[in-house]
Amino acid sequence: MPRFPRRSFQGFTLIELLAALALFAILAGLALPAMTGILQAQRVGSTANTLVAHLNLARLHAITRREVTLVCPSRDRISCSGENRWEDGWIVFRDPDRNRQVDTGDDLLRVGNGVEGLIIDSAGRTRVRYQPDGTAGGTNLTIKLCNPLAPDNARAVIVSNPGRPRVGDLPGHLACPRLP
Repeated sequence: MPRFPRRSFQGFTLIELLAALALFAILAGLALPAMTGILQAQRVGSTANTLVAHLNLARLHAITRREVTLVCPSRDRISCSGENRWEDGWIVFRDPDRNRQVDTGDDLLRVGNGVEGLIIDSAGRTRVRYQPDGTAGGTNLTIKLCNPLAPDNARAVIVSNPGRPRVGDLPGHLACPRLP
């Protein structure tokens, strides 16, 4: 009898492939809830950092240009809404005539876009008004950023009287709404 050379085939059998797919599905199922929590925390943190960057821009503009600069919530991205809800967005604008409104397109410095699904509010104050010396007179301002789906990921943007904004943990006396 003639001998045929043995060929070795490399690859997976169908059973090995199905076992690998089953293992992948189990691991993906375990990792998905953790990944969702990370993404929700990242979304809140990113929005807080963007708001702080816009507050820093307003403060820098007030100091360098020696003119009053405001940051306020805005629904239409053109004027202040007069409310303490920031989730629809905000605007940064110069206010040389100190009337607390955007007079011309040149006054508008930056527009912040809102983030769907977040609740962003400042308890009482409806704007941050930076003076030419960089201070934000009045009381300290805390802007609360909450995700109702993950209230434990809440952050706070805190503006001190000297005008310095920072991101921090939500103070104990403030709470985010929880979904039932």
